Amino acid sequence: MIENFEQLKKAACKGEGKKLVVADAAGKSVIEALKQAHDMGMISPLLVGDKAKIEPLLEEVSLNEAQIVHETDPNAIAAKSISLIRDGEGDMLMKGKLSTPILMKAVLDKEKGLRKGKLLSHTAIMGVEGYPKLLIVTDGGIVINPDLAEKASILNNAYDVAKGLGIDTPRVACLAAIEKITDKQPETLHAVQLTKMAERHQLQPMIVEGPIAADVLLSEDAAKAKGIETDMTLNADIALVPNIAVGNVMVKSLIYLAGAKVAGLVMGASCPIVLLSRSDTAEIKLLSIAAGCLTSSI
Repeated sequence: MIENFEQLKKAACKGEGKKLVVADAAGKSVIEALKQAHDMGMISPLLVGDKAKIEPLLEEVSLNEAQIVHETDPNAIAAKSISLIRDGEGDMLMKGKLSTPILMKAVLDKEKGLRKGKLLSHTAIMGVEGYPKLLIVTDGGIVINPDLAEKASILNNAYDVAKGLGIDTPRVACLAAIEKITDKQPETLHAVQLTKMAERHQLQPMIVEGPIAADVLLSEDAAKAKGIETDMTLNADIALVPNIAVGNVMVKSLIYLAGAKVAGLVMGASCPIVLLSRSDTAEIKLLSIAAGCLTSSI
């Protein structure tokens, strides 16, 4: 099982490099991440976008092996990137400078897109000091306020990421503010229902428990003080958050307050999608590419 990002990067370098299609690669941090990933043997980059803007950036980092598919119109860039994946020219997709709405519209196109399941969702793989292994937090980026069926799909998408990390039966903690079940906090009811669904094999193979408060997930002392016996404390592989706001705040707080490292993937399409924030560093982009390489191989 992969327990940290150094192991993840090493694992992503094994075997043949993945073909990575980048939608509008004309960004410095994007090219820097691609250079590192290419030199480590993770990827073979296929860059879609304005050749006049991309070539100087490639020359700056000496990434001469990258292939460029020239397109200047944003919608054409999105469409071409998707068609390359559909035609088997790429194993995974990465958003470069292209706006997220334009790319996702092309991804979700019913006839020409990359739809696979009913729902796309975001997974953030977190490496945090004090937590003994990588923790997948979902969904803090796509689904705003998921209902029970959507949470089931979110967990099935996260399972594919866990599988890429070498986890056959991931442990899932359904997070809530309290452990008590109350209809005033629907996420507590969802947690119980998802637990039953897992037991009845209505989800991918996983162990689901909840509702669980974040302090019980992250602290043995808190679990003991509350008198809660659970195998999830410092041991969960996936943290299912109630909604996008909780997930977004949780992930960004861990990054900026606890120095966490993170890799982000959108799952549920026919290939992993590296979809990152404009503020994300080249390191985050590199780690996300590595995670996508492992996920695309399962």
